[in-house]
This record gives sequence, C-alpha cells and structure tokens, in this order.
Amino acid sequence: MRRNAAVYGLYLAAVLLIACAAGYGLDALHTVLALHYGAVAASLWIAGGLLLAAAVAFAAAAYIKSRRRPSKRLAAAMAAAPVAASLVGSGKIGWRAGLVGGLVVLGLVLGRQLARGRDDEEEH
Repeated sequence: MRRNAAVYGLYLAAVLLIACAAGYGLDALHTVLALHYGAVAASLWIAGGLLLAAAVAFAAAAYIKSRRRPSKRLAAAMAAAPVAASLVGSGKIGWRAGLVGGLVVLGLVLGRQLARGRDDEEEH
C-alpha cells in the first residue's frame, strides 16, 4: 500500500511538473510571437492553439466513447491466454491441449471479427 502511494505520488508530481513546463513553454512562445507579431496577435495565436488542442482531445474522447465495448467473454478469453500459455510451458498441461486451446481462442476472435463484418454490411 505504501509503495502504491509513493508511485501515485510520483506520477502526480510528474504531471504537475509537465503542466508547469508547458506553461513556461507557452510563455516563451508568447514572448517570441510578441516580438514578431505584437502582444495581441501572440495571445490570439496561443489561445487558438489551445482551443485546437482541446477540440482534438474532445473529438478523440467522443470517438473512443462511440466505439462498442468488447464482449466480456472475449475479454476473459484474452485474459486467460497468458495463464494458459504459462501452464503449457510448465508441463502441467500437454502441448496438444495448449494447441487446441489456442485454436479455440483464435477461432473465437476470428468468428467475432467475421460476425462484426457481416453486421456492418447489413447496417449499410
């Protein structure tokens, strides 16, 4: 627990330092732009850049939210794959059983992809 708190504290400090560095960087950019184009134009360029970055982040979040979530069965199969591989490697399960299990998982993944492709064709 103490280790996790230290790790998350360091992550928080890193994020804070990145925010401070970005602020100083924007201030330096504003200074350079103000020397070439004037203070008002420099402020407008910085504001426009920040607005564009926010719009891109918003669009990415909307795109990720609109995607369908994978089924819980597929997620469980994908999570169980490393465990199965370790059991096969340890010799507790024969290599043939591991091969059959891998083929079943591969068939599940491919079947879902093919079914998703048919669903997309029917919608259009």
